[in-house]
Amino acid sequence: MGENGRQANRERAVAAMAEAVGERGYPETTVRDVLERARMSRRTFYQLFDNREECFLATYDHARSEALAWLDDGDGRDASCASHLPSVLADVLGYLATKPDFARVLVVEPAAAGPLGVARHERTMHELVELLARSSGRDGSGLEPDQLRLRCEASVGAVHRVMAARIVEGRASDLPGLASELAGLVRSLAVAA
Repeated sequence: MGENGRQANRERAVAAMAEAVGERGYPETTVRDVLERARMSRRTFYQLFDNREECFLATYDHARSEALAWLDDGDGRDASCASHLPSVLADVLGYLATKPDFARVLVVEPAAAGPLGVARHERTMHELVELLARSSGRDGSGLEPDQLRLRCEASVGAVHRVMAARIVEGRASDLPGLASELAGLVRSLAVAA
């Protein structure tokens, strides 16, 4: 299998894993579910991944990369600037609304994938907290670093919880409509002193 063929097969498997997890959740998703959706042989799958967990983690990484790309969309906005928080949040939530399967992989299912899924997700959450803390610190929050980090952690956690609830309820399409209110919540916790 050439590098282009390998990459194309990997992309198909990742898309199939997202679709299966979106429909069934990670615990109920099998390698067979991925194979059927990707129209791929078991042999090809195992040339790409050691197991189902590795395929899920690759799917998580892909969804994470796409979602985080919305934080730096190239429109000249500095995603780390709190004044752009509503539009950046609206873009990210809009992206997740258009890709509910990836949203479920990214927001709801990592813990079900075990310690490696939890570690990946915690690293993502930590990066979001750090990004918000840098932004809030530059915007003159007036808080001590530990206070600011705690408020940012609470903000990211609150937004995550609201997103997860909507995604689990099958209401990912509602996410963009929450952007303004969630941005206000983040501002009140992390940006305003």
